[in-house]
Amino acid sequence: MPRILISSDRSDSGKTLISSGLMRALSKRVKVRPFKAGPDFIDTGYHKIATRGIPSINLDLFIMGKENVINSIIKYSNGFDISIIEGVMGLYDGVGLDYSTYQLSEVTKTPIILIINCENIGSTAGAIIRGLKDYGNARIAGVIFNKISSEGHFNYCKNSVKDVKVLGYVPFSKDLIVPSRHLGLYTTEDYNPEKSIEVIAELIEEHVDIDKVLEIANSAEDLPGINNQETMQNEEKIAAIAYDAAFNFYYQENIEILKRKFQIKFFSPLKGETVENPDLIYIGGGYPELYLKELESSTTSRWLRKESYKGTKILAECGGLMYTSKYIIGTDDKKYNMSNIFDIGISAKGKLTIGYTELLSLENSIISRKGEKIRGHEFHVSFPVEVNEKKFIFKNIKGKGIKDNYDGVKTQETLATYSHFHFSSLRNSAF
Repeated sequence: MPRILISSDRSDSGKTLISSGLMRALSKRVKVRPFKAGPDFIDTGYHKIATRGIPSINLDLFIMGKENVINSIIKYSNGFDISIIEGVMGLYDGVGLDYSTYQLSEVTKTPIILIINCENIGSTAGAIIRGLKDYGNARIAGVIFNKISSEGHFNYCKNSVKDVKVLGYVPFSKDLIVPSRHLGLYTTEDYNPEKSIEVIAELIEEHVDIDKVLEIANSAEDLPGINNQETMQNEEKIAAIAYDAAFNFYYQENIEILKRKFQIKFFSPLKGETVENPDLIYIGGGYPELYLKELESSTTSRWLRKESYKGTKILAECGGLMYTSKYIIGTDDKKYNMSNIFDIGISAKGKLTIGYTELLSLENSIISRKGEKIRGHEFHVSFPVEVNEKKFIFKNIKGKGIKDNYDGVKTQETLATYSHFHFSSLRNSAF
């Protein structure tokens, strides 16, 4: 199972674009399966475009656990010639060293290719690489330099490196700028990175030794057999999933897990769409704060409220919590009415909240049982300005939640949380 893990010394080094460019370049030769380390919803979209339609799979040790991570990489690599995992942040960044890209490399026995941004350095690149390799005796097998200004600049960087294969470089190009906003890069629902991916793929083909990349991938150690207990159940049940520019933060594997029990039907709240007689409604995160006028006037809100009152199972995560609230105050300071399932008001103008969560279940819900601990992830800039719900389903052992370190509000079978969840780790969910 040939595979590599793309990492760096820090964020903003060019991992996403170079990973995507490498996926595109290799896709011209072999079949590539993309993966993303950590609880990321945005970079995976770039991977899918880079591989011309192959979904990218998240691997997160904190949320999923080691066994589920290994199972996922084996299962989703099956039938592909190479797997490319894009790391998260710097190589050793996690909760301390735990749950970092480095630890993911160790658990999955995957060789690492570093991306080093050399825009403002030359020979110091060698010191950075040596430090990263020696600090944890990491499986660093190769390096690609980014933002190289000339052949002379490349040679300074190259000649400083010992004991790691220099695979080549990506020259500085003004055509390789991808726009970003408050939660990271623009999502592929709002921005098409095709041009940038094709440009960087061509640069990689010209300046990076692709054959050496494949040699490193083929050097990856074997992994243990998969613990496959998947079964297909009631295909007559329907899971309705909100999906459009406002709601698109989903783990691909969550959708695959739902497909085992449900027929999947997507609907767009921005277009006022609904699904007839759903057994489950899933509203993920995204950017509802950018589409408040459309959501306020959407007929989907009335349908959603009706389904909630009927007792339909509904899971609303983060952006879904915002949409099921009473109102959202936009960046223009205007109040926009939402679905009004929960008596909560939310402001879209806050500080970034990002990090892992661990929740103690205070009572049964559609995703857990009383007394159970579950793990997730928070990722938002919004915050509640009015919370009139008196009862919460979870106590935050880790993370902020909705109010006073509590998360999860519930009415009937509707559950709304600031946490995002990976369904592979939910042992007692209704799905």
